[in-house]
Amino acid sequence: MMQVATEIKMIGIDSERPPIMSDKPYIDLVFELSMQTTKQWNEDFLRLFKNSKVSPKIDEADNLFIQTWTRNMEEIPQHVELLKAKILECNQIALDRQVALDLLANAGSKVTVGVSAAQAQLNDIIAGLNF
Repeated sequence: MMQVATEIKMIGIDSERPPIMSDKPYIDLVFELSMQTTKQWNEDFLRLFKNSKVSPKIDEADNLFIQTWTRNMEEIPQHVELLKAKILECNQIALDRQVALDLLANAGSKVTVGVSAAQAQLNDIIAGLNF
């Protein structure tokens, strides 16, 4: 399984770019991730915010930072909790995708230990398909 795509966590503020009060009507926030993300993970993460007021970006130069902003400092704790929840959701999407790929890769092996009867039947059907 791809560790980088399923165990990502936010570990804090980027020490090189801390939030600073300025004349701007917003506060820039840059959060560091525990490990680099993949392109697919980034796309999934941004898709989770499609209809949200929050619009984070992943720093594509290193895939290790989430850049976002908030209008006032009182919103920062809620903002962080939302980002953490979406990171967990994105990790689950990546895990589900990897499990599905593993099942497809192993579909022809007929290994059914710990697999339900319905899943075994589905695996057999998938294995029998000609593409």
